[in-house]
Amino acid sequence: MKRLLSLFIVALAFVSCQEDLKTNDPGLQALKDDVLWRATDTRAYLSPTGSLRIEAYTQYELVTLNTNSANEGTYILGTTNTNNSANYSATYNDVDLEYATAAAPGPVYSVELVSGGNGYLSDCDLQTNGDYLCDSSHNTTGGSGSGLTVAIVANASGVVTSVPRITARGNGYLPGDIVTVSQGNLNCKIRVVNVQNSNGEIVIKDYDNVNMTVTGEFKFNAISIDTNPFGGPIINFQYGTFHKIPVYPDL
Repeated sequence: MKRLLSLFIVALAFVSCQEDLKTNDPGLQALKDDVLWRATDTRAYLSPTGSLRIEAYTQYELVTLNTNSANEGTYILGTTNTNNSANYSATYNDVDLEYATAAAPGPVYSVELVSGGNGYLSDCDLQTNGDYLCDSSHNTTGGSGSGLTVAIVANASGVVTSVPRITARGNGYLPGDIVTVSQGNLNCKIRVVNVQNSNGEIVIKDYDNVNMTVTGEFKFNAISIDTNPFGGPIINFQYGTFHKIPVYPDL
């Protein structure tokens, strides 16, 4: 009960600060492990190739958000595309800490359909749109891990058209793993996009190339890369916002 009350108080404070960001000075803030975190200085840098880097500082900490473009849109973190990433570093009592949305094994967080295969109509229910929801847990084979199961949607020909949800995340999978969905003709393929302990997104909502500012949102889980990149602690940033951050050329 005390924890819920403290989180409620933090949430109220965060909403108030978020409104300040939207109406007043530029800035960046988030909930870091459920505690309000606000940068004292934030700057963005645009490279000659068009990639964007946002650096947010406190006295002892640095959050870095990287996207491969400054265009408005959503950039997924923790994938094989290392141009889109988030990092957190800190120094306390001469001890350096480093976290990153690196490709590391773990429970599956999100997947994407690679090939629909065929023959996937057993135990499926017809939906009003004409597709068939196969909501039972379909096992998968292949990839670096084990235990991943998914629900699928197929069309009248038995071709899988989407993977609406993960029913069991498994463990030990790497971003980029290709796995095969069981049943059917064993030819539906899905790709692991990212894993639960290293994921997130950066959303650029407004890039003002006249006044050279950038505004958006972010969230991420990042793993410790100091000593044990695969089994170390995880740091969480959620409900992150950045507002009218000045953009400088990255020479």
